[in-house]
Amino acid sequence: MPFALPLPVILIIIAVLAFFSFFFSASETAVIGLSKIRLRNMVAKGIRSAKNIQRLITKLDKFIAAILIGNDFVNIGISAIITAIFVHLLGYHWGVLTATLVSSLFVLIFCEITPKILATKHTEKIALFTAPFMELAIKIFHPLIFIFTSTSNLILRALRTKPTKRSPLITEEEIRLMIELGKEEGVLSDEERKMLHRIFLFGDIKVREVMVHKDKMVAVNINSSEEEVMNIFVEQGHARIPVYEGSLDKIVGIIYARDLLYILRDKKLFVLRDLVHSAYYVGANARVNDVLKKFQVDRIQIAIVVDAQKNTLGLVTLEDLMEEIVGEIEEEK
Repeated sequence: MPFALPLPVILIIIAVLAFFSFFFSASETAVIGLSKIRLRNMVAKGIRSAKNIQRLITKLDKFIAAILIGNDFVNIGISAIITAIFVHLLGYHWGVLTATLVSSLFVLIFCEITPKILATKHTEKIALFTAPFMELAIKIFHPLIFIFTSTSNLILRALRTKPTKRSPLITEEEIRLMIELGKEEGVLSDEERKMLHRIFLFGDIKVREVMVHKDKMVAVNINSSEEEVMNIFVEQGHARIPVYEGSLDKIVGIIYARDLLYILRDKKLFVLRDLVHSAYYVGANARVNDVLKKFQVDRIQIAIVVDAQKNTLGLVTLEDLMEEIVGEIEEEK
């Protein structure tokens, strides 16, 4: 039976259907494969179509449904036309067999493998180009998408399948790997690499691991004279020193070097107790990142580390915390 359309027209129809299949396959690979970090950067820069991609990602179930519906329709159309051609040329039995082989290879090579490989090599460009059209496709296929996704959800409910928690955009392990790759590619120096790794470890460190222990603390007695206090500041080079009464287990506060300088400048009477500032206390098991936040909010530079019975274990300074990130800070002699 002769075809109603000339062969060139039929081949053009196959080519058009193949183009749409190519388009759907490439779009799926590009949009899903685009780095989420890169996408956020593109949106922030106002790159055209970046927001289209972002919207597709937020409604991923509809996007995938549109891809599958579109791909199935055009691929079935391609297979049906190729089957009709070969049945016409070779008869039913040989025609169906040949058409199945030819259409399968055609769809696999030109409509699946090739577009997906291309999309992995040009992910960003293809995602930006196809995203607006895929949003349009979602609107066109909306009734079918609603039917299919609703049916799928009913099946999942019947199977009592619980929705899994969405994976984070990027994991800590992936960031660590990116840091190592950055060092290998020359983007990061060795010091920068070490600093970034120290930041990851920072949240797990306890105060007791970085504090100056009690037996190494520099402190002054509340009954110390002006000369004694001045000598300690000069010898130790500290800007703040704890003040104790009786023993180090009774820290009454902190004296600042600047206050002592004001006394000397203004030639006022030195009374150490009047110069003492309230001390801030932290537990030995407190996390250093929590202590650093407290330091930042309350503009604290030094804290006394105590145990559950409020006995002094040592002290920790802002410098001690910062050294856990940037490394050892050498004091000026």
